[in-house]
Amino acid sequence: MSANVPDANFSAQLGSLLDQSTKLLEQLEPLLETELQALQDRDTGALTQNNEQKVTCLSELDRVIKARDEMLRQYQVASTSESVLTFFASLPAPADKLLTQAWEKLEQQFDTIKKLNLRNEQVLLRSKQNTDQLLALLQGHARSNTVYNNQGDEGRYEGQRSLGKA
Repeated sequence: MSANVPDANFSAQLGSLLDQSTKLLEQLEPLLETELQALQDRDTGALTQNNEQKVTCLSELDRVIKARDEMLRQYQVASTSESVLTFFASLPAPADKLLTQAWEKLEQQFDTIKKLNLRNEQVLLRSKQNTDQLLALLQGHARSNTVYNNQGDEGRYEGQRSLGKA
């Protein structure tokens, strides 16, 4: 294989890595749905078990991505979508179209996973805010005592109110 023109074996291996990446992202979808349910139910046991499965899936995805990136580096192709698609367009038919389709399918699946993950993050943040508010009430912090500190985060201003000064 010359340094500038990939052979059919290269295209087949790269296509296989793209398909593996897509399948792994597809495996993440039900895990993110389970995560959402566990977050909503506040089921730490289910969340822990689900996270273990996510770690396994993401570790395998990381391995596949590294292998794909290494193959692309052989041809000085950056891991950006634009660079990859430009490289695929330079390949002979039918590899150009097949790899482009596989890449686009991977990007679509990645976008789906990003949206699901963002949704779960928002649920988690809302839950944290609710918990923080409940904790503040239980600790006797009035909402009117909340001010912002130098970093822009919420802080508590209790003034000089203490039992010893009463």
